[in-house]
Amino acid sequence: METKKFWCAERVQRLMMSMFALIILVFLAKGMTTVGLALLAFMSVMLFIFFVFDFCPSTWVLTKLLGSCYCECKGDNDENKL
Repeated sequence: METKKFWCAERVQRLMMSMFALIILVFLAKGMTTVGLALLAFMSVMLFIFFVFDFCPSTWVLTKLLGSCYCECKGDNDENKL
């Protein structure tokens, strides 16, 4: 049994979303409501796109760069070995 990669697309994307939410909270706490609400609107639109089309641009790009956490690679499949 192999372990998951630590830096893979889905994990990095979740880390980026949590950091983005914290940045939004900092902007709102500092009184920069226009910037905070604009970033929140952007994040909401991206989540809506992910919900409707089942496509997340950041996950797509990160999968190309880092690889997926759920890779179904031919070399990893033990069922083909007889």
